[in-house]
Amino acid sequence: MSSRLRPSRAVRRALVHASAPCALVLAGCAARPQAQVLTPVRLDATSIVGSAPSGGTSDVFQTFAPLDRAEWAGPNQYRGANGAPGPAYWQQRADYSITATLDTANGGTVSGQVRIAYTNNSPDTLRFVWLQLDQNLYRAGSRGSALFASDSRWGVRGFQGGYDLSDVTVDGRAVTPRVDDTMLRLDLAQPVAPRGGRATISLRFRFAVPEHGSDRMGRDGTLFEIAQWYPRMAVYDDVRGWNTDPYLGQGEFYLEYGDIDYAVTAPAGYVVAGSGTLQNAEQVLTSAQRERLARARASVATPGTNDGVVAVVTRAEAEAAARAPVSGTRTWRFRAENVRDVAWAAAPDFRWDATSWNGILCQAFYPWPRAGRAWESGAEQTCWSMRTYSGLFFPYPYPQATSVAGPVGGMEYPMFVMVHYGSGDPASIFETIDHEQGHEWFPMLVGSNERRYAWQDEGFNTYINAFSNERRYPGTSAYEGYRQDWANARAANVDAPLMTRPDHMESAALGALAYRKPATVLLTLRNHVVGAETFDRAFREYARRWAFRHPTPGDFFRTIEDVSGADLAWFWRSFWYTTDVLDIGIDGVETKGDAGRQMATLALRRHSSIPFPVAVRLRLADGSTRDVRFPVDVWAKPSGGDQVTVSVGVPASVVGARLWPDPTVPDWNPANDVWGQAPAADAPGPVTTGKAGGAMGGAPARAAAPR
Repeated sequence: MSSRLRPSRAVRRALVHASAPCALVLAGCAARPQAQVLTPVRLDATSIVGSAPSGGTSDVFQTFAPLDRAEWAGPNQYRGANGAPGPAYWQQRADYSITATLDTANGGTVSGQVRIAYTNNSPDTLRFVWLQLDQNLYRAGSRGSALFASDSRWGVRGFQGGYDLSDVTVDGRAVTPRVDDTMLRLDLAQPVAPRGGRATISLRFRFAVPEHGSDRMGRDGTLFEIAQWYPRMAVYDDVRGWNTDPYLGQGEFYLEYGDIDYAVTAPAGYVVAGSGTLQNAEQVLTSAQRERLARARASVATPGTNDGVVAVVTRAEAEAAARAPVSGTRTWRFRAENVRDVAWAAAPDFRWDATSWNGILCQAFYPWPRAGRAWESGAEQTCWSMRTYSGLFFPYPYPQATSVAGPVGGMEYPMFVMVHYGSGDPASIFETIDHEQGHEWFPMLVGSNERRYAWQDEGFNTYINAFSNERRYPGTSAYEGYRQDWANARAANVDAPLMTRPDHMESAALGALAYRKPATVLLTLRNHVVGAETFDRAFREYARRWAFRHPTPGDFFRTIEDVSGADLAWFWRSFWYTTDVLDIGIDGVETKGDAGRQMATLALRRHSSIPFPVAVRLRLADGSTRDVRFPVDVWAKPSGGDQVTVSVGVPASVVGARLWPDPTVPDWNPANDVWGQAPAADAPGPVTTGKAGGAMGGAPARAAAPR
């Protein structure tokens, strides 16, 4: 989901008062944050595994804290102690065949039929199944409408909608649907057998298209962006069984993998863009358009330019279509393999540009002239994301990637993202296109539970966005903007532990807490705890192990520890389960010994509960400087606690010291980080460029989802 937030008035005022120059947007601000002295919050020494959340947590988190079994599943035959899928790992499968009709009259409706081939790969016999009915968010009295203000980004805006369901059957037998808000339970006359049992679920659906679908779908005049549009299978997994968390608007999705064939019937003059590959181009495109599409598949995008971009539907064709509506209807057919979901958009005035990279077709659809001229760079920018993230993290596994301009601020689905209209400046859409396309890795490829753990989705994606942005704009740094947003949330008293469910976070602070805070923490872990090369290798291994699968938080934690060889319990506890922040200071430095054989002893103090490996730059009496580092274990000394002393040999007396010579350590109080004639810190700069592991290259992955 896009990080372009619109805070509520009350929280917006608090955020502005906390840091007037900075808003909760990814661009951040150039000004250095003001130092904050925070009241220390104590943690007990018990392990986070099997313990209640401890110091620094909010009351909301303590009330609604997820159970440890969901966060640290295993180790068992399904999930290994090393963070990899176990030898008996299983996963359900849902294959869909969908037909739908878009009626654009009277605000628009979508109606159709979905047929689901559901495979039970679990060891359990299923006597009922659950489906998701996201459109019921717009029913009067829905839970989401009670939780989020009607006029908020996630609110229903007063729209009255929801599903009309009919002809519900399982294996050809009629079943009475039992609807509970945005969830549907079907009790089965014939249970679905374990380890390969199958059931075929069929139902007809209809809903009115909301103008503003919680900023995840909607319409703008003749343009329709359609998502969460068909009843979808809920996930049944080895951790929680049926995952029946309702759709409330702010939390996102958790879905099964499978193949999806779908057909959209729209007015004849409309162009339809969608997840998957177009199956009937000869029926919906002219011969000239088909020829241009073939040229686009063979072209190669040039980074940063529109060289290689082909206009499949030209500006003149889009303008003519908008002026002269065509009578009748036309059906567009798509197929998407090994995906969690599909979405689509339709408009009569879409311009359609395309190019390619490494066999991946990169497409941009935008209504002209509502979309800004920046969208003429949309296809190239889409390919930029494919190239960057494939090289750094995991090869993009799908044959195409589509970006669509429209009223939705930013939203992602497999092979298909929606982005705001933009302006004339290509930079006005790049960060959002890049963010939404980054979601093709997390969670489209690595299928985590976004509805519970936004950090495994938005946080990971914002982390990888830092690499892309710093490469797109050399010399810039993502770090300060990320950290400042976190600081703003703390100043407004809306901070929350990373383990907090997104629907339980303050809406105005979602971008800070679910996006930029976890990205800051991950950059800290990479650059200052386990090391860039090691973390890059571990992060890629996590993506490889869990591609097309369902990882829990514990699977990520264990994978990083497995690959790095580090025990990071202190780090997970500090940054995932509390709202405390890092604050270590220098009380003093004493030098003893003879000239040339001296020992400097540093007195360090923790002003919060969080331990951390200590990096310090010393200024010596001879004018030289020396950088030294002490492991996190110094805080575990029996005589330690809040204050410890550490020693290092030096050739001359120490006359000054500075903690964190690299300024990208998120220590919250720089005032106590210096002593004496402190040496200068390093100049701020890129936080990722030049440190990531080698490119993966090669052909796009075509890995199959578990069956």
